[in-house]
Amino acid sequence: MPVKRFGSAVRGGRKMFTETQSAGGFARGGGRFFLVTMAAAVAAAVLGSGLTLMPTATVQAQTGPAAGAAVPTYSLSDEADLFMHYSLMGDLRLAQNFGQAILNSHPQPVALLRAFEAAANGRNVSEILLQNQKNKPLRAVSAKIAAMLEEGQIDLARNPDRIKTAIAHMAISPRAFVVSRQRLTAAGEFAAPFFIAAMNNPADRSEVPYIVQMMSDIGKPLVNPLVQALQTPVIPERIQFVQVLGNIGYAQALPYLKAIVENPKSSPVLVQAAKIAVQKIDRHGFFAHLNAADSFVNLGWRYFYNSPAVAANQPDEATNPVWYFNKTLNNVVATPVPTAIWKDVQTMRAAKDALRLSPKNPTAISLWLAADLRCQIDLPMGQSNPTQPAGTPSAHYYAVAAGPLYLNPVLEIALSQHNTPLILNTIAALAQTGGVQGLVGTGKAATPLMTALSYPDPQVRFEAAFALAKANPARKFMGWYRVPTVLAEAVAQAGKPAAILVDPNAQNRNRLRAILSEQYHVYDAPHFAQALVQARWAAYIGLVVVPGGAPANHMLEMAATDERLQYAPVLVTGPVYDVPKLKLEYVNQATVGEIAATADSGEIGTALQQIKDRLRITTIGPTQAAKFSVEASHLLRQIAVNRGSIYDVNTALPALLTALHDSNSAVALAAAGALGQMRNPQAQLALAQRALEQESQSAVTVRQALLLDLAASARNVGNHLSADSIDRLIRVVKGSDPAPVRTAAATALGALNVPSNQAAELILTQTH
Repeated sequence: MPVKRFGSAVRGGRKMFTETQSAGGFARGGGRFFLVTMAAAVAAAVLGSGLTLMPTATVQAQTGPAAGAAVPTYSLSDEADLFMHYSLMGDLRLAQNFGQAILNSHPQPVALLRAFEAAANGRNVSEILLQNQKNKPLRAVSAKIAAMLEEGQIDLARNPDRIKTAIAHMAISPRAFVVSRQRLTAAGEFAAPFFIAAMNNPADRSEVPYIVQMMSDIGKPLVNPLVQALQTPVIPERIQFVQVLGNIGYAQALPYLKAIVENPKSSPVLVQAAKIAVQKIDRHGFFAHLNAADSFVNLGWRYFYNSPAVAANQPDEATNPVWYFNKTLNNVVATPVPTAIWKDVQTMRAAKDALRLSPKNPTAISLWLAADLRCQIDLPMGQSNPTQPAGTPSAHYYAVAAGPLYLNPVLEIALSQHNTPLILNTIAALAQTGGVQGLVGTGKAATPLMTALSYPDPQVRFEAAFALAKANPARKFMGWYRVPTVLAEAVAQAGKPAAILVDPNAQNRNRLRAILSEQYHVYDAPHFAQALVQARWAAYIGLVVVPGGAPANHMLEMAATDERLQYAPVLVTGPVYDVPKLKLEYVNQATVGEIAATADSGEIGTALQQIKDRLRITTIGPTQAAKFSVEASHLLRQIAVNRGSIYDVNTALPALLTALHDSNSAVALAAAGALGQMRNPQAQLALAQRALEQESQSAVTVRQALLLDLAASARNVGNHLSADSIDRLIRVVKGSDPAPVRTAAATALGALNVPSNQAAELILTQTH
């Protein structure tokens, strides 16, 4: 149950009210203070006289303390009273001053809570704070006060002395039980250790029935600590915990109860109690077919997907407790973990419990690996996982140790969740350990890695293609032809992507082309088919802009055969849903945004970003783009060297030719290396042109590498150069370039096997 708060208003879906303690026991507040406080009376008198009332800090700041003058001072309760008073009166300046004075005093959250309780006088504190946050001058100060009051409520509710007092008082009378229940419900799962401690205390035996009833009443928040308390060696207590779990009725207790039933060492009385509890929880038999191990796996899945029934009790707090049983204390203890990884930790625990009962359970292993990998991703920067001792191996360690049998299901899970970081981490582990069989299986059915080749985020496509290229299978598998296509896309990342622009209005098409040309190589035409023909050599298409209706339908039809269109963002200039067929395709693809035909660059950028956010596509920066390009080129070179490869490197020829002229020498040389190994005359011509152009402006190492790649091309495909190119090459050989360049040129000339007497001429030019 959530922590109770002020008034009767609802904040964040939770009721808020005040609890105060009177001399005769516990009494519920709200209307307790009917007399106007002295501070409020003073405020009224000052207002009536036309004077302005200011907080102490403000008066001193504005006028400075006069010698011998009495400076008015206010208690924290007075300032809270005046803050609310001026907030309701609409005097934003004075309300802001008193609010800031409260914050400047740096009160403890519980003290501030008490001050507002004392000053409430029937006013709804939460409502005042919420209304204040709608006014800019009061927004920041009210938000900070509200956060401190929230913290105070939490601290007060979880105060150990307060919890122990409530447990001690609940047996006094029915009224005391009700009031104690309010406080203990506010404490939630944090009351569990105190309940168990009281049950362990022989002096409190008479209170055990009340404790059992109270825990049953509090319900779900106690399930996590109670299932761990089932490890107690005290059988009567264990039976009572079983009964409470049955009364609470949440299915997350089923695995623990079934483990008791299936354990041959469990006493008959305990087994019978557990069976009754299972019947109460699973009254319709939905989980009857699951044994304890499978029930733990089922629970792990629910934690993994953060099902509301098993989610953290305090999702808005920075940490949530993970409960463990301490044998020495015979009690449960809490380890607070960052809320961001709480579900991952709980998933791993459930999977581990399943493996204790069924060590060969493959689903439990994959689930544990998925949660461990995701935990590493979800962990906030600068924080640690306190459930893992220092020196615990990384998630990658366990992933590579597990191998493809267990990692392929993890990749399947990650793809279904569209969790790009988890996908990339899993592919990294698969690439290191998979081997051909682990990555492509029998080749007759798509593996998760093959599915990743069509994932919306290009980084995932690239890493999947890299892994499959390195594996270099001997036999074709489902989707094998996509690998060189994706490699070509990766090569092209270093340059501008292509954009297809379709608009029958020439004037508007020119306007849009001018906007898009800053970031794209634009292929534009009045009709889609014409634009696509122009872009036939583009390695990948980064954007499609088409009018609604028939052009968009045509684009969708082409997407079935042109892989470049399957994940390209599409902007439609006009209504998206004019055509029913178009609407269906757009909903399924989620790659489409709508812009006006007159959209400017800002509107286009916004619509494009919305598509990327929807598809969870991360932007690739220049450094990373160059890295992808270089790695893809290296892999294409290896494929080209392996003459028996199933992959056709010629698919990537246009991308490599473009990359050859990239300003980044690493990108250009990697492309040259791949082109040199290709059996393609066009690749040789491009290498010769690049190696022989602007000789003096290129670095020695670059020119040397290009000439050696030209030599490699000559060895692979023979001589396809023109006479002019040969003459230029000869001039380099005979010229005054540095020795490494001339030697490389000579190597290329020899490999080209030119039918001339060059060797004799070179010998005769020697001076000795």
